[in-house]
Amino acid sequence: MGTLVSFADLPYRETARGVRRAAITGGDMKEMSADVIQLAPGAKLTESVPTGSDRYLFTLTGAATVSGRGTAHAMVEESLAVIQEGTELTVANPNGADTVLIDVLAPAPGSVAGRPGFAGGLVVAARAMTPVHEVPSEKKRRIFFVGEEAAPSERAHVMIVLYVPDTVTALHMHPNAESMFVFLSGKTCFTLNGKDVVVRRGQATCLPRGDYHGLRVAEGQGVSFLEFHIPATYTTVRA
Repeated sequence: MGTLVSFADLPYRETARGVRRAAITGGDMKEMSADVIQLAPGAKLTESVPTGSDRYLFTLTGAATVSGRGTAHAMVEESLAVIQEGTELTVANPNGADTVLIDVLAPAPGSVAGRPGFAGGLVVAARAMTPVHEVPSEKKRRIFFVGEEAAPSERAHVMIVLYVPDTVTALHMHPNAESMFVFLSGKTCFTLNGKDVVVRRGQATCLPRGDYHGLRVAEGQGVSFLEFHIPATYTTVRA
């Protein structure tokens, strides 16, 4: 069963000084582990990426710096960092306001999938600086972050998708992939567990394998969302 998550309602725990964390994904998700991380001004978090997993950090609100493997990158709002397994990384908030990060491990620790992952160390791509690919037949635009079109990995496909007012993605499911949608702008009508719900920034939907879903613009001039599929190669079955 798919789940709708509102970040403001999650049970956060303080894991380090100025660092609060809450889980987005639950027990239904076997291939993906996702958290929300809140960094107070001046706070930093140092962790290692587990062997067998890629790590993706997205700056939902605010900015950050991320460093590892001898490199450091500034992340503006709505940037994605792709981090190789085995990397010890530090993410810090050098700014005067809170930073909110979406933190994803693909696959989740303990998975035996064994797919080749990202091998490029640490890279960062900002939404505003990444090419937009037009898909006229579907009335969509896509900004690729992870997959054969961007940072190469077989563990996940990650992109931002933009809809115009009359874009419709009909009901469908992926029998061999889990999905997560993090909503960035506008109001999206999302079909979840057979019912239509209106979702917006500050929310996400998580879908285990085989869970039917559909999307369209609820109102306004369009929407955008960050979309994860794990693994990178998957099948789509229409209802």
